[in-house]
Amino acid sequence: MNVSRRDLLKGSAVLGAGLAATAGLSVLPGCAPAAGSSDKAGDSALANSGAGNPNDHYQTGIDWLGTPPEISDDEVTATFDGDIIVCGGGNSGIQAALAAAEGGAKVHVLESSAEEFRRVKGRDVGHVNSQWLINQGFGPYDEGAIVNEFMLRCGGRNNAEIVKRYVYNSGETFDHMISLVSWPDERIKPVNRSSQEISPIDPSAMYVPQAAGALDGPVEYPVSQGGFKTWASTASAVGEISHMFGDESGIGENDYSRWDEIQQFSILKGQDLGAEWHYEQRARCLITDDSGAVVGVYAENADGTYTRYNAATGVILCTGDFGADVNMAWALLAEHSELAARAGKSPEDLRPESFCEGEGHKMACWLGAQIEPLPRPVMTYYWTGAPWGTVPYLWLNSEGKRFMNEAAVSNAWATGIRQPVGPTCTISDSKWFDVLKRGGIELGSPNAGRPDYVLEMKEDVDNVPVGDPNGARCRDSVECERAPHIVYKADTIEELLGFMGFSDEAIKEATASVERYNELCYQGHDADFDKDDKFMSPIDEPPYIGAFFENERWKGIGLVCLTGLITDSHLQVLDGDGKKIPGLWAAGNCLGGRYGTGYVTPIAGNSIGMAITHGRVAGKVATGQEVR
Repeated sequence: MNVSRRDLLKGSAVLGAGLAATAGLSVLPGCAPAAGSSDKAGDSALANSGAGNPNDHYQTGIDWLGTPPEISDDEVTATFDGDIIVCGGGNSGIQAALAAAEGGAKVHVLESSAEEFRRVKGRDVGHVNSQWLINQGFGPYDEGAIVNEFMLRCGGRNNAEIVKRYVYNSGETFDHMISLVSWPDERIKPVNRSSQEISPIDPSAMYVPQAAGALDGPVEYPVSQGGFKTWASTASAVGEISHMFGDESGIGENDYSRWDEIQQFSILKGQDLGAEWHYEQRARCLITDDSGAVVGVYAENADGTYTRYNAATGVILCTGDFGADVNMAWALLAEHSELAARAGKSPEDLRPESFCEGEGHKMACWLGAQIEPLPRPVMTYYWTGAPWGTVPYLWLNSEGKRFMNEAAVSNAWATGIRQPVGPTCTISDSKWFDVLKRGGIELGSPNAGRPDYVLEMKEDVDNVPVGDPNGARCRDSVECERAPHIVYKADTIEELLGFMGFSDEAIKEATASVERYNELCYQGHDADFDKDDKFMSPIDEPPYIGAFFENERWKGIGLVCLTGLITDSHLQVLDGDGKKIPGLWAAGNCLGGRYGTGYVTPIAGNSIGMAITHGRVAGKVATGQEVR
């Protein structure tokens, strides 16, 4: 996405144009009550708590929260009554609405986009112990071990009960979803480039990503790597494989997913049960009764007027993240904004691939809810600029120095971004493919769930000309898009590093680093960083291969912000004292406690997996159904 860059960061104290400081603000005014409007749950008032004041509860000088809109009765053009109002019709909102409707509730779903443009993101659905997975030989797994691994990777900064709700309920959620798929169905809007004669859950269209060792036979999970464990526990709904797609080289992107087609069946089922979808409705302000319970929401219509939705039971917030509000992202995602500021960047540079503006977060905070404390997670993970992804070869920074245990991929982003500016590379030798097959299925690892991905990458790397300073394009073995990456090949380490832009001084240091690494490999143990012995293969048989990326010591947010509201174990939103706000639940990217430090997870695709699962859990608990 191309965005304008503004010079907002002159000196250490300047916040920048358009970012208002709010020192001294003590009370946030609420929405003006809509006089005479219908309220099935009792006399109503609107959120007017000052507990959300960012200067009181957040270490930022930016008023990212603002004040609730003042809504008068003459701006309300329609009123709807129901039991559950679901704010947001994405991955979590779809499943929340379906579960609530299955629980007998009258449901209204408020979706900000027009119906013709409604589409969920993503393709990989991480989940645990679905019958679909077990039937293919993946599981059943120890659910408690997976919960513990999530906590380990996040340093205990996430909420074990929130993670448990995901792990223990995700299999049932996934099986329930795909049980609704009955192909073909003329009501389903097809995804571009998909083969409509094939069901989106056909084995040719949806598969399980696996560790590269599967090329030689079955892999036993979990796979341990760098002190962390990974499980093959993801459904990838990417459609039939495309071996070549794109430009004249025959190597390009094939980026589409059939996940939305699957989700449409859940929308239709919910509608069959009476759920009503309201498009171009952006939730703006929660309505409370005299006790402080949430009893409805005001939504803004496309023409700027409002619709009132009354909720006899409550509201489920599924409005997504807050990435499109760049001031909010800059204020709350402190690690990223600090790194960006030090690199001379502005809030616009931090913008993720999101159109969500944090409405759910703000509406809850106006009621006294709080967003999880620092460190606030975003979807960051390490990428090496190589078609083989995060294989634990030797990694060198721009000074030619080794800097970490390369197998500990969960630590790689935080460690790598702190290295000196310039090229960071991964290098190996003619034994590279043998090392590749020893790893797990970490995010960014080679994916042998479809062997073509890895085998065609190997074919491309094998065909890279030795000694060509331009290198050659090779298909990605990690993602379904098959996006190309440049790989270099040379007869000497010095020549290889020269192709990748290393300075003479760095090449000298890198040569010493390779010699030290080989010494450790010959000894059979990494005494420097304790990388797993199975990855310690000496780099001593040319030709040598390598790929690199430019480390700029900052990074944008990525696909999405993962920071959300503090809730209890049943996803009910809490106030600043840790007490439940009656009638208010959160799911998807409105929900905090999932990641703690970032997207460092033992199962790929769990952002969507958590969204659909927590959405279903929220819909169930709000209507009194049992959850694990």
